[in-house]
Amino acid sequence: MMTVGRDVPEDAPLLGRDELQDEPLPSSAARPKPWLAKTPGTMILLMTIVKFGVTTSGMLILIPMYRLIEDVLCHAHYHDSSPGLIDEMRCKGDEVQSRLAFMVGWFGLFNSILTLLVSFPYGLLADRIGRKPMALMAYGGTTAACYFAALMLGRMQAQLRSNPYLLMTVSLFLLFGGGIPVLIATLYAMAADVSSEEEKATSFLYLSFGVTAGVLVGPLLGGLLMERYGPWAPIYVVLAISPAILGLIGLIPETLVVEAARQGPELGLGEHVAEGLRDLVRSVALVRDPNVLLVLVTFLFQNAKFVAYTSTLTQYLSKRFGWRLAETSLLLSPLGIVNLAVLLALSGVSRVLTSSPRLRLGTFGKDLLLAQASTVLILAGALLQGLSSDVGLFLLGLFVGALGFADAPLARAAVSHHVEPRLTSRLYALVSMTEALGSFLAGPALAWLFRQGLRWGGLWMGLPWLYIAFLSVVTLAVLLFVRPPRGSGRVCADMD
Repeated sequence: MMTVGRDVPEDAPLLGRDELQDEPLPSSAARPKPWLAKTPGTMILLMTIVKFGVTTSGMLILIPMYRLIEDVLCHAHYHDSSPGLIDEMRCKGDEVQSRLAFMVGWFGLFNSILTLLVSFPYGLLADRIGRKPMALMAYGGTTAACYFAALMLGRMQAQLRSNPYLLMTVSLFLLFGGGIPVLIATLYAMAADVSSEEEKATSFLYLSFGVTAGVLVGPLLGGLLMERYGPWAPIYVVLAISPAILGLIGLIPETLVVEAARQGPELGLGEHVAEGLRDLVRSVALVRDPNVLLVLVTFLFQNAKFVAYTSTLTQYLSKRFGWRLAETSLLLSPLGIVNLAVLLALSGVSRVLTSSPRLRLGTFGKDLLLAQASTVLILAGALLQGLSSDVGLFLLGLFVGALGFADAPLARAAVSHHVEPRLTSRLYALVSMTEALGSFLAGPALAWLFRQGLRWGGLWMGLPWLYIAFLSVVTLAVLLFVRPPRGSGRVCADMD
């Protein structure tokens, strides 16, 4: 509950911001559906649960899919046509692991290219037809992709062993809705729609809390199921809960509010396409402000960090330290605990930074400072991992780096101060496109560095982590040049 001081102006609202969060949003609908969420607080909660479900599903299915792909390559390497799984430890040879790293890297690159092609058009569409339809389309396409991937790995083993790259056809489902990147961008846009400027960073951190909780639960549950029942059990769980996540998205009302003055006559298909192209040209103004461009550079490296701390981490631990994939999955769960602690601490740290008379930081300054500090932690952790020769020092570096995993939502909150709220979805679509462009610096680069480390041996095996350290140095450098918005003006105020 908010405490009201004695020096509150006479025209201040009777309710504090916390109470205002629970006021129903204005709606143009005469009769809102009774099953839809009514207040911003409830909507943020539902979005957080959706992100938890999506992240849990992703972490549940990540290592089992990785194991099944490894088995496909292992069968091909040994010219083994048996239907069952080969013993995992027979698949840890350099040739199989090198091929696995490159296949996963190119698979991620192909995914990102398709995301790059569709994320901005779908972002424009979200600004026109609404956020909710795009969220449903994005996760609907992802669910279909999961079902198709399971079908291929279960019923098309002979074809995949002959040509494992047939799995890349699963990525074509991204053309329907844009997949997880578009879903995440849309959820952030929905959160921004129902949050004030002061509450925006907090809302984003709540969404990150859903991710963190998913990172905690997903790997733990997936590892236990893999150890006991094999890699297919977690996949079946994901296939079962995906429709429920779609149902949760359906409980969130449309958050896009179009001002009556801006509503024009109904447009035909050709006019929609032409208007979309004009929007694309006008949206170039989003990067006219060098501060927006600088923060976007930080998102250029997010894909590399994600790949490094998921598939590369799994393969690195399995190859260098002899861990089974199910054991590496269990390791990811403590990282979720660290992330959870960081997110809980950030709320208190944010209050200290904005209320301290010595620092005098505004909302933007606080978000930027915390993003810079997070980048420093990732840099320090990656250096420790890259230079470690034993598992203890490597895990210490992993822990230090995990303390900075809130860098992305903090950078997202910082850059959002430079654009008008009505263009938030386009900004986040640009963020998704930038992350997709960064895929060229992620999968293939990390796969090549991993292979070179295998060839050279010794400390050179830490090349992927030294690469992440280098990217963190660049990220920190650009963040140091970011400046706050000038007064109340924003770069896209004149876009229309």
